[in-house]
Amino acid sequence: EAPQSVPDVSMIMCVLDEIDRIPQAIDEFDTSARGRTEQVEIIILDNGSIDGTRDWLSSINRPDIRIVLNDKNIGKGGSIKRGIAMSRGAYIVIHDPDLEYRADDIWRLLDAVRKEGASLGLGSRLLEGKASYKYFTNYLGVLFLRWVINALFGCRTTDPATAMKILNGQHARSITLDSDGFDLDFEIVTRTTRLGGNIIER
Repeated sequence: EAPQSVPDVSMIMCVLDEIDRIPQAIDEFDTSARGRTEQVEIIILDNGSIDGTRDWLSSINRPDIRIVLNDKNIGKGGSIKRGIAMSRGAYIVIHDPDLEYRADDIWRLLDAVRKEGASLGLGSRLLEGKASYKYFTNYLGVLFLRWVINALFGCRTTDPATAMKILNGQHARSITLDSDGFDLDFEIVTRTTRLGGNIIER
C-alpha cells in the first residue's frame, strides 16, 4: 500500500447539533477551495449531537474527510485538541461551522500566515473598526478578555476569541493545551505568545 501523502492543510471543525449548518459550511469550503492547489484534509468532530448531525456525518464517504463521533461531549476545546493530535497538515485551520465566518477568508489568512512565517493567524472581527459579533454581550466580553490578555502577556491582538484560527502544524502539535472549553481560544494565544511565536491578524 502506497504511503499517504501529507496534506498541506488540516481543517478542524467541531460540531454539536449543527444539522442546519454543517452541510452548508462544507459546501462553502469546497467552493472556496476551487482553484487552490493545497491538499486538504477535513477533520469533523461531533460532540454528541442529537438532531441528526451524527447520522448525516456518518453518511459522508469522502477520502478527504475524517469523521470522529465522540462518545460524549468533551467540550469544544477537548474536540479541538483531539483534532490537532489527529492532524497531519503543515497548517491547521480551526473553523467554526456556524457560518459566522466566510470560508473565503480562510485562504486569505493562510496566505498571510505563510508569507509572514507566523505561528498563529487570527481571523479578527474587530480590525479596521468592523465589529462583527452575533451577540453584543459576546462583544463586550471579548473586549474585556482582550485587555486582560494583552496586559498580562504583552500581546497586541484585537480578537483572541475568534473561531477562525490558523496554526503552523508543527507548532500546534508541539504545545501542551489544557483547556477543554471555549477558553481554549485564549489558551492558544497565550501559549503561543509565551513560546515567542509570531501572531498575526487579518
